[in-house]
Amino acid sequence: MRKPKVAIVRGPGLSKWEMQIYEPLDKWFNLTGFGATDHANDARDITFPLKHLPLKFKFFQKFPQFTQLMNTYFGDTQWLGDFDGCVRGYDLLHTVELRNGYTLQAVRAKRRGLVKRVTATIYENIPFVGDEYPRRAKIKHEVIAYIDHFLAANEAARQCLLVEGVKEEKITIVPQSVDINGFAPDSSKRFVGLRPKKLREKYGFSANDFVVLATGRMVWEKGWYDIVRSAYVISNIKYRISKRKKIRFLLVGDGPELKNLKRMVNALGLDNVVTFTGNIAYRVMPDTFRAADIFVLASLPTRVWNEQFGGVLIEAMATGLPIVGTLNGGIEETVGETGGLFVPPQDFFQLNQAIIKLYNNPMLRLRMGESNRAKVKKQYDNHIVAENIKNIWLSVLAVLE
Repeated sequence: MRKPKVAIVRGPGLSKWEMQIYEPLDKWFNLTGFGATDHANDARDITFPLKHLPLKFKFFQKFPQFTQLMNTYFGDTQWLGDFDGCVRGYDLLHTVELRNGYTLQAVRAKRRGLVKRVTATIYENIPFVGDEYPRRAKIKHEVIAYIDHFLAANEAARQCLLVEGVKEEKITIVPQSVDINGFAPDSSKRFVGLRPKKLREKYGFSANDFVVLATGRMVWEKGWYDIVRSAYVISNIKYRISKRKKIRFLLVGDGPELKNLKRMVNALGLDNVVTFTGNIAYRVMPDTFRAADIFVLASLPTRVWNEQFGGVLIEAMATGLPIVGTLNGGIEETVGETGGLFVPPQDFFQLNQAIIKLYNNPMLRLRMGESNRAKVKKQYDNHIVAENIKNIWLSVLAVLE
């Protein structure tokens, strides 16, 4: 029996982190990932073949100030060159979001008869965002009309699709997933804690330090400045620890705010408290989580963005970490009330209070970590989620038979 040919179209956003959700599907489908020659993420170690297409407007991608211009005249910045010729003959294209240029390209390839079906994962949780640009709204309307099925990352994304006019029967909730064997606590038989110990030593942490981990893009809306403010309060006012565990902060990632964040840490005298790693290879991330005691995601809402799913959350949860998160977007839905403490966005005082509460309560940390690991096994395991995607794709393709 011939395996259906499926292209996963992700453009410049192609990453190992996201593609791992599809890797178990190679038993049933011939998979190819479609990225861009200029991509921002770690695409190494993806187990199925990749094609990197040129960005049509590569020059403008380098200058964020041109984004508004691109949205006005073209609707989006993410258009892939040589697209039709590369996807011709595929049974199904799977893309992401309603307003991406390459999503419209996928839909139009179907309308021209180059491919048979198109499905899309949707993370967006703010209805009508970007519709002030008529060309972006036009992309959305054409995509909604011709996508065969939508995979909403969570209930918030499903509700957003319903408000946008998508029929309920065309939506299935399919969350992001994680490799629960790769991301596992130290107590797993596969891991003995040696590599996390070496990572702690690499970053200057002792075995007795209490490590607060945060990972992600270094952009304002991810709440990094509130984490630094919390570190200042914890380390320099009433929680200067001598004999007990010292609270240390490990901040992983890169982005436009990194330079300013480092300057702020230096000005506040936190160089021995806050450690920046920059980007690190995805293959090192499991050990990075295992080297920490708790995980923090302090995202802030903006006019055009709320935290959508928080893929780093399920990686932390799989590793048995308790979560401190803000009440923004899908954070609490992803974790669940038993797996973390949740505080208002941009409230550094409540953020540091939540960190201190977990610091002072090892049994609470243990209960939350066990709850998180159990939830990941039940709900976010790669193979469980892949099975759901397989059934959707086969159902969509069965209509053709």
